[in-house]
Amino acid sequence: MKRKNMTVFACILLLASLSLLCACSKSAEKTKVRVLIVPKFEISEMSGDDIGEAQLFYEHYCAGCDKIDIPNSAPTSQFYFNDENGVGMLVTGPGKMAAGLSLMSLLSWEEYDFSDSIIVSVGCGGGNTGSMIFGDVVLVTAACDVELGHHTDSTDLENPDSGITWFPAENTVKYASLQLNSDLYDKLYPMVRDCPLRTTETSKRVLAENYPGEKWADREPFVTKGTAVTGDSYWKGDIDHNNACYIAEYYKCPDAYAVTEMEEVAVMNAARCFGMEDRVVSLRVIVNMDTFLKGESPEKVWIGEASFDSKVTKENTETLDIFKSGMENLFDVGQIVIDAILAGDFDEIYE
Repeated sequence: MKRKNMTVFACILLLASLSLLCACSKSAEKTKVRVLIVPKFEISEMSGDDIGEAQLFYEHYCAGCDKIDIPNSAPTSQFYFNDENGVGMLVTGPGKMAAGLSLMSLLSWEEYDFSDSIIVSVGCGGGNTGSMIFGDVVLVTAACDVELGHHTDSTDLENPDSGITWFPAENTVKYASLQLNSDLYDKLYPMVRDCPLRTTETSKRVLAENYPGEKWADREPFVTKGTAVTGDSYWKGDIDHNNACYIAEYYKCPDAYAVTEMEEVAVMNAARCFGMEDRVVSLRVIVNMDTFLKGESPEKVWIGEASFDSKVTKENTETLDIFKSGMENLFDVGQIVIDAILAGDFDEIYE
């Protein structure tokens, strides 16, 4: 009788152990993320007001989802996740530090499984004067860091007319420039190449006034491929334009410099830390130019708060009226990308 009781006790103990093991396995199961959208800022609310980089994506893929606090993250981070479609959205905050810290913290969080995720980094930027116009969307094939190198004032050069004030640093090459997955982009670009994009009458007028007779400026916006040059400081001017062109050439990027922005190098380096460097798609919409337009100066553009009406004039053509249309262009192209990922169109690349 005693032996029978011991057998029953052993069975109960075994069942209890199995139940505990199953409970632990269930609690340790991570939530899979199929797509992680990474805008950098929103103007105000996530829905229903002036749109920034995040709002249209939030309303379409994460509508109604509450903000989720990420452990040990940057104070700028805002994370949302939709259990129904497996889409997450991380608003990082502007600049390389905010973007890098936010993405590192999220990808490190054991609550979510990013092993099969594709990161879709979205945002706006300044266009290469001479090739890009307001409203263009750039599929970024490489990103370079403008800060990692040596900078000088043009008056200190032996040849002040050289037009280049940036010099490379050999010990930073491994992380100062990153190229994205060419197989992914070769399949993706034909999907988005013919996406119709918006412009505005003000934008067309500004381009015509500043670049009369220039064929590159006299066209409708389109989707193109190009290199992004990342800088923590938002810069404009002929010298830095020349530097950006040279930087893309120096790093042997597959496409010419197209857009300047503030985060892509950090996003790509953070992804690389988790073996996800081949799982990044980067989209940037052009909302201003990388040189000062007619009648502008640093003081006029950057000093003081000015309303839209006072900024968009014939004397000061740093046009803000493209911004809303630009965000809509960014979303239209981004939606094609995200929906294709959710449909499994790129799964074969990672098999």
